[in-house]
Amino acid sequence: MVNMEEFKPHVGQILVQACYAGMNIIVRIALDNGMNNFVFVAYRQALATLVMGPIAYFLERKERPAMTCTTFWQIFLLALCGIAVNQNFYFLGLAYTSSTFASATTNLIPVVTFVMATSFRLERVDLRTKRGQAKVIGTIICVGGAMVMTLYKGSTLGGTLHVLKMSTWLLGALLLFASTLSWSAWLTFQAPVLKKYPAQKSLTALILLLGTIQSAVMALFFEPKVSAWKLKWDMELLSIVYSGVLCSAFAFFVQTYCIHERGPVFAAMFNPLSTILVATLNLLILHVKLHVGSVVGGVLIIVGLYIVLWGKAKDKKDIDPIEYGLKNGSTNNIEDCTVDIKSPLLANEANHQHQSESDTEISH
Repeated sequence: MVNMEEFKPHVGQILVQACYAGMNIIVRIALDNGMNNFVFVAYRQALATLVMGPIAYFLERKERPAMTCTTFWQIFLLALCGIAVNQNFYFLGLAYTSSTFASATTNLIPVVTFVMATSFRLERVDLRTKRGQAKVIGTIICVGGAMVMTLYKGSTLGGTLHVLKMSTWLLGALLLFASTLSWSAWLTFQAPVLKKYPAQKSLTALILLLGTIQSAVMALFFEPKVSAWKLKWDMELLSIVYSGVLCSAFAFFVQTYCIHERGPVFAAMFNPLSTILVATLNLLILHVKLHVGSVVGGVLIIVGLYIVLWGKAKDKKDIDPIEYGLKNGSTNNIEDCTVDIKSPLLANEANHQHQSESDTEISH
């Protein structure tokens, strides 16, 4: 019998990427109509905080751990990476380039996250095993397919091209690359923070709140005019409501849940799916014709994603027997099991505890 609980992270990530794809279309139109990207981010996060804050407060009143100074500053940095820097740089880069190019840069997120997670030992990859090889090969195929889909015959993929100066385009490209690095850092370093502050809804609300304050300060610095902050019943308001509710409050919570369940690389691997969804929306809304590059790239993305998810599934399968034994009070033959632990931090803690117990036995 299929356990539906196993597929919750997969469904959640697909829904998140669908929300992001819709945001790309709506925000691009609003930016073309004169919306200020800094003001947009500030309003978006404020709305997301209003939505997520009460939910976290009432549902986790008894579960919320005590806040320490160290944890607070770690959450502050998460907000800075995931919201203030990432979103402001992304939408400013989107305004300077095109939706096609911006979508292409997000396909680098799985690779950057994979490198970060392995470098900080938050994701273990053993190239001697099939699952380790699957993670590496699948990542390369997935990102390669997304780049083929986005850049092959590039002038016809993204629809109408905006005529921009080369210097402006280069600045936009650099901003988008910085946004990619920032978002990858947000995905990567949530894992250790979640261990110290395991209340997922409260963590999401705190990130949104701190991100709102940071974004508001940036917006006031770059756009102090009162006229830029006035809202009307137009595409700008729609983009704020849509992005705030679906792409911040909902998406941030789902991302946090998936990182907690499967790790940062799993969450990042779904980013290229937005490229397929954006191409589909462009076809239906903007009537952009698909070509061979789009089809080939889409197939490569699906194949690469499947390979990586297979590797991640093998990780979980190897860990589950240990978890099952501990939950049922059985410790027989645990030492004989070989486990590829997703977070080496847990392994270090286990080794430290085992060493302490051994020292105690010797002293007695």
